[in-house]
Amino acid sequence: MISEVFKILALCLTVCAFCIIIKPRNSEYALFVSIAAGIFISLILLKKIAEPIEKIKSAIEGYGIQSEYFKVALKAVGIGYVTTFIADVCRDSGQTSLAQKAIFAGKCAVFCLSVPLIISILDTAVGFLK
Repeated sequence: MISEVFKILALCLTVCAFCIIIKPRNSEYALFVSIAAGIFISLILLKKIAEPIEKIKSAIEGYGIQSEYFKVALKAVGIGYVTTFIADVCRDSGQTSLAQKAIFAGKCAVFCLSVPLIISILDTAVGFLK
């Protein structure tokens, strides 16, 4: 995996250099190339982390721990990654205010996702107190 990460980093630098070269002539193309490269790299990385995620999920189920907690954590991480990617694209296109709104939306999504988990923890805590 380490050598593959270095290949991805090299791809990032190459695309970055290409975007820097074409941006003065056509900034729209530079943005589209950057977005396409970001999506491509994200898909490669998602394929790479699928196996370790399955191993963790199997271990959690093997220990008898509720997998709902793992699912919530995994969804929260996914929301964070997607939000960061979108916010970075907004910043790259000069839309800083929109990037901040994207980050706020991601935080709201994680909060809404975690509400059932928070309620479950509160129920457990109250159960111990009774």
